[in-house]
Amino acid sequence: MLRIHGGFDMDMMGRVGLVEIPVLIAPDQKAWMDRMIKEGKIAIPPGGTLEKGSLYSMFIRMLLHNAMEEQKRQEALEGEDDDDE
Repeated sequence: MLRIHGGFDMDMMGRVGLVEIPVLIAPDQKAWMDRMIKEGKIAIPPGGTLEKGSLYSMFIRMLLHNAMEEQKRQEALEGEDDDDE
């Protein structure tokens, strides 16, 4: 189920509207994320303090962003292969 949370939440820069979705992860994955946050390996933006939920959200959005960029790169490579034929 995808729902808009309270109208629109915005990313930290106020540029992108965000939607709220329920996310389920395994207990060991949550423990890993908690450890990474505690150890400072999931970075808090300079000069900022964020609650843990926001850090989870930022981390997942970055993973999705990276996956989307990789998909574009793969599609471009496939397009180049098609041009060679």
